[in-house]
Amino acid sequence: MAGTSLTARTILFDAAAELDKNGYVVIRVAGSSRLFDLVAWNKEKTLFIAVRRTRSGGISRFARDVSLLASLVKERTLPGTMQIWVFASKEWQRYQILPGGALLIRGGFL
Repeated sequence: MAGTSLTARTILFDAAAELDKNGYVVIRVAGSSRLFDLVAWNKEKTLFIAVRRTRSGGISRFARDVSLLASLVKERTLPGTMQIWVFASKEWQRYQILPGGALLIRGGFL
């Protein structure tokens, strides 16, 4: 995640709290060249999550990130599900990363 502002750090904690509330164990990934910010798992699923924030534009502002993450999915580099969570307009938009791009996750928490 670009930047280290208070808001940027806060949304990571908010995302981790949401995962914890839904039964996941969560660790935060450190380092400036990381591809994702959180790794979360439960008995059935492992998630690799990139967390982003924007005031406007939604997922389209992160086309380069989506492309890079989609290439990892296509190559089956990671043993789990890749997601990108975008905090925009005071709410979370969650997307599953697929080999061809990002698909909005609708409904409840998966």
